[in-house]
Amino acid sequence: MGIVRSELIRIWLPSFRYGGIGLMAGFGVMISIFIFTSAEGATEGAQAGPGPAFASAAEISVPGGFLTALGATSQIAGIVILALWAIAAASDYESGLIRVLVQAQPSRLKLLGGKIIALAGLTVVATVVTTLIIVLVARPLAALEGIDTEPWKTDFPRELLSGYFNFVIPSLVWGLIGLLVAVWTRSSGIAIGVGIGYLLVVENLIAIVASGITDFLPGGTLAALAEGGTDDLAWGAALGLTFLYGTAAAIAALLIFRGRDITS
Repeated sequence: MGIVRSELIRIWLPSFRYGGIGLMAGFGVMISIFIFTSAEGATEGAQAGPGPAFASAAEISVPGGFLTALGATSQIAGIVILALWAIAAASDYESGLIRVLVQAQPSRLKLLGGKIIALAGLTVVATVVTTLIIVLVARPLAALEGIDTEPWKTDFPRELLSGYFNFVIPSLVWGLIGLLVAVWTRSSGIAIGVGIGYLLVVENLIAIVASGITDFLPGGTLAALAEGGTDDLAWGAALGLTFLYGTAAAIAALLIFRGRDITS
């Protein structure tokens, strides 16, 4: 717990609060405005509830429709969380603080484990704030566009919790991936570049030559879970693969960190 408290003091800075939580919430509002204002001209057929970037008014006016923007925010939120975790891990190497930390706590597993717990706490706060803001702006935006919100009252707590679960789990895994690359490369810039480059470029290139496997790659799997499952990847399969990717990233980061000589 001492390690966790120490890490929380270091990451609970204005740059993390406003640059992380504020940025995610801001993107959530922007995407909500985009989705609701374009609902009148959107074609039907997109998945209702948390997921699509385009949805018609009829598809928004369903139980859980108040979270339509949440799935579309998930990928951008994942990039933000990946960057925050990478910066938190790599800055120890870049500043030389890692030597002091290792001397103070010789157990590498406890040291990195405490960092993961603290960053997971920050991620939970950021995703809760983003979810609540998306829910709060949904009703006035719907009223502005003349969208019926009466169906939103059906199973509201269950839809809210389900949508949040499908949002926070992919965010945590994006963070673990950022942590892994940062521990491996000891550079926040490289970690962020690799993460964003893979998400925006590599999987899209793979989709050109082998579109059938992209749903099972990290980006496709996490996006599918955020959408509550897709036609190509059911929710249960997406959840299982997501836990698999998260566990693999955490174990790999711990093994690399435990076995590496601390020289800088």
